Amino acid sequence: MEEIKELDNAKEIFELSNSWERKGMEKRIEKGIEKGIEKRKMEERQNIAKELLKQGSPVEFVAKVTHLSKEQVEELKEKL
Repeated sequence: MEEIKELDNAKEIFELSNSWERKGMEKRIEKGIEKGIEKRKMEERQNIAKELLKQGSPVEFVAKVTHLSKEQVEELKEKL
């Protein structure tokens, strides 16, 4: 570390390292946000599917409207 501090461009080296860390952190945050958005969309689809099933809608119709698979809708139906 001492050798690096003695270099003329030591500050630039440390800033570059911090820049890479910052970019990595930003990418992890973006991925987390994207995952959260996708999770929320899936929850919304499932909630709509549950309401449709409670109203007596057929599984095939619910799957088509919510873009869930028939299997996913059937699982939700079993849990009601």
